[in-house]
Amino acid sequence: MRRAVVVLGTTAAGLAALFSYKTHVTGIAVASTAPVTPRVTVTPVTPAPTHPVTPAKKATPRPAPTKTTPPATHSAAPVVTPTPHPTTPKPTPTKTAPSGTFTGPAENTQYGEVQVQITVSNGKITNADGSLPQGGDSIAQNAISQLNPEVLSAQSANIQSVSGATYTSQGYIGSLQQAVNEAGL
Repeated sequence: MRRAVVVLGTTAAGLAALFSYKTHVTGIAVASTAPVTPRVTVTPVTPAPTHPVTPAKKATPRPAPTKTTPPATHSAAPVVTPTPHPTTPKPTPTKTAPSGTFTGPAENTQYGEVQVQITVSNGKITNADGSLPQGGDSIAQNAISQLNPEVLSAQSANIQSVSGATYTSQGYIGSLQQAVNEAGL
């Protein structure tokens, strides 16, 4: 409760200070960046006749003194335009698409080891063959048969696990990722 009173008090004091702040103080002119051209009104001066008999000479009006403000000068940093250096263009290396068979390491899971071998042709995975080197159970065999086509459609190790075969799927994806890395895909 005490904190709320303090917050309300400081808020009220801040608002009072804000509303009492004057944005214009008399006697202070705002500097302008544009040169100011003063307005000068010239009124011709007609002299009073000095003698009624002699005609008065026409007086030439004198221009009223004018105030001139020198134009504002801005000192800006010089603009430096870089000059391109003549260089010989470097040939861009041509990257050949990988081809071959790449095998990931055997990944240990709770239900046995899983190992994936991929075949790559011109940078595209054309075959994925996951296997259980020690045989494995039927759930793991079924999961691998579902994961192999997933690799071909994803063309990477970014595939979904098979429901009910999480450990086998994780081992498969781990081995697959190493094979993909080895292939440079």
